[in-house]
Order: sequence, then structure tokens, then C-alpha cells
Amino acid sequence: MSTEEPIGNKIEQGKEALISIEKEGLYVFHGSIELIEELEPRQAKIWDKDKKEMTEHGEPSVVATPFAEIAIFRAVISNKIKADDGKHYSAFGSDGEKPYFETTPSVLKNAKNAVGYVYVFKKEDFTELSPMEWRSNKKLKPVRTFKVHFEDLPENIRVEPHSK
Repeated sequence: MSTEEPIGNKIEQGKEALISIEKEGLYVFHGSIELIEELEPRQAKIWDKDKKEMTEHGEPSVVATPFAEIAIFRAVISNKIKADDGKHYSAFGSDGEKPYFETTPSVLKNAKNAVGYVYVFKKEDFTELSPMEWRSNKKLKPVRTFKVHFEDLPENIRVEPHSK
């Protein structure tokens, strides 16, 4: 555990602890590069392949996932980490059994020193949008906060040759 103390919540470390919490099935996770005391609903956006732009997705909400590794990936490989060409590409999804992750070699290289945070919330405060995505329309304080690093990333990241 870290001695770094955020606003009202102790910061913990350890991917193994997050995976253990995930197995309990009672919590969801949110990954961010920012240290936040309370998360508030924000407008989610998704990539529209036809329009080739980001579009609004649902109502403003706090978005979380029951998969700790997705939150770790989002916290470390955030859209603030750019490839050498100044662009960012990362994606995740499910192959039906487990999550998969994608990014470019350049984004992965530039994330080596990245630090992020995974927030743990009670699943009962969220509504399932899909098996991978849960949402809440209210401000929420995490029950636990974990600091994550490049070394905590999932092992099964597909490295794509260039930005899409």
C-alpha cells in the first residue's frame, strides 16, 4: 500500500487486489488519469465508424465496468497518451469470454511512465448497460482507490501497426 493520501480516501496499489475484488462480483471499476475524490456524471462518447467522429452515447453518467483490467487499461492507456505522430488509438472489447485490448506500438511505448487510478464502486449504485459497461446518473465517491502503472496493464494487449 502507498502512503500517498488523496482527499478523503487512502490510495492502494496492487493489480492482484483489484482482480480479487472483481471476483467478488459486488463492485465495478472506473479508470482515470486523474485523482478524483468524487466522480460526477459526464457525457460518454463513442467512435461512430460511419461519421468517422466521436458522438454522444446515452445520458451523462459515471461509466464503469465489472472488469478491473479494462479500468486499468483506460487509466494507463488514456487518450492523453499520444503516439509519436500526435494521434491516439486504443480500444477494448470482448471476444465473448474475456476482454481484449488494442493500441499502437508508439502509444504503448509512450505509456511506459504513465500513472493512473482505478476507482472501485458498489455495483448496486449502477445499472447494467451491457455486460462490459455499467452506468450511474449520480455523483459517487469510490469505496476504494488504486494507483496503477504500466506494469499493471493486461498481458493480452494486441499491438496494431498504426493508428486507425
